[in-house]
Amino acid sequence: MAQEELRIQQGAIFIADSHHHSLYQNTLDSVFQNLLQSPRRQIFLMGDIFDFLVGGVQKALEDNQTTLQLLEQLSKIHEIYYFEGNHDFLLSKIPYFKNIRCFPLEVQPICFKFSEKQAYLAHGDIFLNWHYALYVKIMRQPFLIKFLNFLSFFLYQKILSYSQKKIRFKKQNQDSNQLPLNSEELVISRINKYQKNLNIPAESYIIEGHFHWGKSVKFNQMNYIGLPFFACKKKYFVVEYANYCLSLIEKEF
Repeated sequence: MAQEELRIQQGAIFIADSHHHSLYQNTLDSVFQNLLQSPRRQIFLMGDIFDFLVGGVQKALEDNQTTLQLLEQLSKIHEIYYFEGNHDFLLSKIPYFKNIRCFPLEVQPICFKFSEKQAYLAHGDIFLNWHYALYVKIMRQPFLIKFLNFLSFFLYQKILSYSQKKIRFKKQNQDSNQLPLNSEELVISRINKYQKNLNIPAESYIIEGHFHWGKSVKFNQMNYIGLPFFACKKKYFVVEYANYCLSLIEKEF
């Protein structure tokens, strides 16, 4: 069977790491409402779109119901691709996502084409280490999800409290406009890991979030685009083609 060819279209929107939660960090409702008025286009949701959204944990769905309903309306107008992150997973179990193409962590990165080139898309928490790979596998086990759902009256609030503290810390660092001192070395490390694990043609693109870098680097005939931390900067990217190259133009809501 021929493999499906996925293509990135001109004008596609990329959003990563909005860490939305309707109760304490509403970063998305106004954005989605604006997009409801937009002509049909591709929307790439690159993971950690919600601060905690797990298929099978009913409390998370109830708390974010308004936003999920907006996303469902969007999916009837736009072509939406949603990449699982480490804060939002088991998405195929969520009834609002019937018209959304969801990519679980284990199949990432996904190769999309544009012109005659290729772009490898992922949330970003891949090719790390075996400890993390084991952790994410355990977190997705059905028995653990059932346990979390059953004790959500207690555990759910603990998770949200911990997550809010992490976001406050990350926002403080982002507000200082400081990337890690070795950020370029970290990006090069990411490129090397993709090349080690995949047979990637020269001049391809790697597009991922997770690290909140908002940085583009070219190294070893590879183009790396690290998406910005939407929860802090409200910045997203729009795709433009020029001279057979893919450009992501940064914009702000």
